[in-house]
Amino acid sequence: MNYKHLFLLFFTVFLFNSCEDDTDCCPMPEEEAEFESGIFVLNEGNFGSGNASVSFLDNDMQQMQSSIFMNTNETGLGDTAQSIKLYEEFAIIVVNVSNKIEVVDRYTFESRATIDVELMNPRYAEVVNDKIYVSNWGDGMDPDDDFVAVFDLSDFSFIKSISVAEGPEKVLAANGKLFVAHKGGFSFNNIVSVINTESNGVEAEIEVGDLPNSMVIEGNNLWVLAGGKPSYAETETAGKLSNINISNNQVEEEFDFPDSSLHPNNLSLEGSDVYLTIGKTVYNYNMTTMQPASEYKLDEPALLYGFEIHDGRIYVASPNADFTGDGMLYIYNLSNGSLTTQFSVGINPNGIYFND
Repeated sequence: MNYKHLFLLFFTVFLFNSCEDDTDCCPMPEEEAEFESGIFVLNEGNFGSGNASVSFLDNDMQQMQSSIFMNTNETGLGDTAQSIKLYEEFAIIVVNVSNKIEVVDRYTFESRATIDVELMNPRYAEVVNDKIYVSNWGDGMDPDDDFVAVFDLSDFSFIKSISVAEGPEKVLAANGKLFVAHKGGFSFNNIVSVINTESNGVEAEIEVGDLPNSMVIEGNNLWVLAGGKPSYAETETAGKLSNINISNNQVEEEFDFPDSSLHPNNLSLEGSDVYLTIGKTVYNYNMTTMQPASEYKLDEPALLYGFEIHDGRIYVASPNADFTGDGMLYIYNLSNGSLTTQFSVGINPNGIYFND
């Protein structure tokens, strides 16, 4: 008799019976969800074509997957994807021309809900106190119908619309308030409106520079970067950086850029360093002197359509110059602006989001 084989049989039976009695004795290793760690690139697609998509780059920056919403849910994302808000387990995708919001699980990208009511030209989303706030232009030709729509995060039902000034764009929550930057839609605007998230009413409108395009929070300060009116406006204006005290909604400091041809964008904080872009040049600014401490030009992108700084790297989403065909994601070393890697993504990429 082969005692070695007999012992192996007894051991297998014992192990099987033990695991039947105690289901926790032989735990299976947990598998990481497919999109649990990495980078989403939002591709708005072509206007009117319904070919918006989301690409995903794994955390090792080795593999880029395309059209993950379509591949996961077997349906298209929609027409002209505008932005994504990542909050808890959700990815909240605002699809502008389709007038809807797709809510998916941020780790599996499986659909959780579609919000397609009480929206008109939706732009950006933020979550405060388990409520989703979405900026809307309304009819772009009507300066008086712009609003922020409010939805319940628990069941995605509509709560109310908050009427706001023309052209609400990016939204940022802090201190129980929602700050809304108003670029002006098809026109020009120069304010940040403040929504009290308890009463869901506008409590203040704060004048900043023309066409505010980006905001960051640093402690009790809201820094707002305005690009200024472009050269085709009746009067071109320079960019401006405003520092707002979020406790009292007062502007405490303002820095005007010295030339009306300078139109800054993409205000970012990385540690204690402040960055912004003018054209395709990245500037590291000293906030005391408001002078650039360093600068470098990014030659590869056709446009800085999406721009983020994260963990010592610069990420740029760039469409092709003619806005047709697949665009690119470029990744640079923040310390010297050198290109480290690049990937082809979807049509007209406009946003970069870190799922970490």
